[in-house]
Amino acid sequence: MTDHLSPLDIAFLAMEGNANPLHLGAVATFAPSTPVHPARIAAVLCERAQEIPGLRRRARTSLLGGARWVEDPGFAPEDHVFTHHVRGRDRFAALVSHLMAQPLDLARPPWELHVVTGLAGGRFAVVAKLHHSLCDGMKAVGLGLRLFDASRLSVPDAPAPVSRPVLPSLRGIRDTLDIASSVLMNTRPPTLNSPVLTASTRPRRVVMSRLDLADVHRIRRAHGGTVNDVLLALVTGALRHWLSAHGSAGPSSVVRALIPVNQRSRSGGGSGNQISGFLVSLPVGLPDPVDRLRDVRSQMESAKAAGPDRGAGALPLLADRVPPLVHRLAAPVMGRCAPLLFDTLVTSVPLPSVPLSLDGAALCEMYPVAPVAPGHAVGIALSVYRSSVHVCLNTNQSWMSDAQWLDGVLRREIAALQDTRELVGLPR
Repeated sequence: MTDHLSPLDIAFLAMEGNANPLHLGAVATFAPSTPVHPARIAAVLCERAQEIPGLRRRARTSLLGGARWVEDPGFAPEDHVFTHHVRGRDRFAALVSHLMAQPLDLARPPWELHVVTGLAGGRFAVVAKLHHSLCDGMKAVGLGLRLFDASRLSVPDAPAPVSRPVLPSLRGIRDTLDIASSVLMNTRPPTLNSPVLTASTRPRRVVMSRLDLADVHRIRRAHGGTVNDVLLALVTGALRHWLSAHGSAGPSSVVRALIPVNQRSRSGGGSGNQISGFLVSLPVGLPDPVDRLRDVRSQMESAKAAGPDRGAGALPLLADRVPPLVHRLAAPVMGRCAPLLFDTLVTSVPLPSVPLSLDGAALCEMYPVAPVAPGHAVGIALSVYRSSVHVCLNTNQSWMSDAQWLDGVLRREIAALQDTRELVGLPR
């Protein structure tokens, strides 16, 4: 079985680097009802991975810059599944950080699963890594769900590849030029002095925080907008605290964030990446958390009204219209130009709300891990699973590594937004 990579898939493949590996990640924790045996969990994962066609293939490139997915004749799931044992939250976080910093081997199917035992309360975790050339966030969820126990959730079959016309239409050329023009108009000077822009470094720190979804809904009901608007405002508040420690949060300060938008449901198929995005200026200079939320909400409403097919945030769509050979030649350079357009990535990964389990152990937490673009200090990922919100920072900044700091900042932001309910006549 073969399947050609799209130009955007090839771009992610070509931008891979030792200091900036471009894989998506996830950290899932489980609560077993009986003592867990890591070898058994690993065997279950191997058995299920063997049955997923997309996990048995690797990318084969051509002289003209194209690439296709081909069956790996030497594929053995055991080569991709590993076991670890740690004690304590700090050592677990250090292991996750180390794993996420290591590039995947692109000469074989680009994914890994790590079973981690020894967590508090007898829990265990699965740390997943899938290269961005293999999937976008929504497809990664679809692949991951096939590893869980059978449930009420229906997992659709992989869609058939979408055929692409050899020659673009006049409308397609016009749209491409519009996007390219908007991207160029939104680029910034390369000499910005901001803590969120930094030299790429290999050591990484993954910081995770869990919030109560009910608190987020109370804020949304009080101030309007969506759950994602509230989460973006909370992230903005956390970044403000971080920048203030650097003396870099002036009244007009903003952090420009790329917010990916999945196009898969709109396009109706395809096996590769299908994403666009919005560019949002997170107002880290505003001291009032309510003002920050209103600003974020206004920008998101304007971006949604314009649609994800327009503007500089549609950079992934532009990349998907560029010939593969151009990506092969230019992607390593273009990847380092990300700071000219945005300061960080903030992605929200949709998860099903039904109970999930692995070998009978209930899923408790699911933290998505975003890649860190070249020149960026942090990538931010969010997910909502049942009654909880999971926030994850993937950063190369040592002093952002304190999970207690992140917990404390996010909870202070929630408390501040909830305290303002009096002002709008809502009961406390």
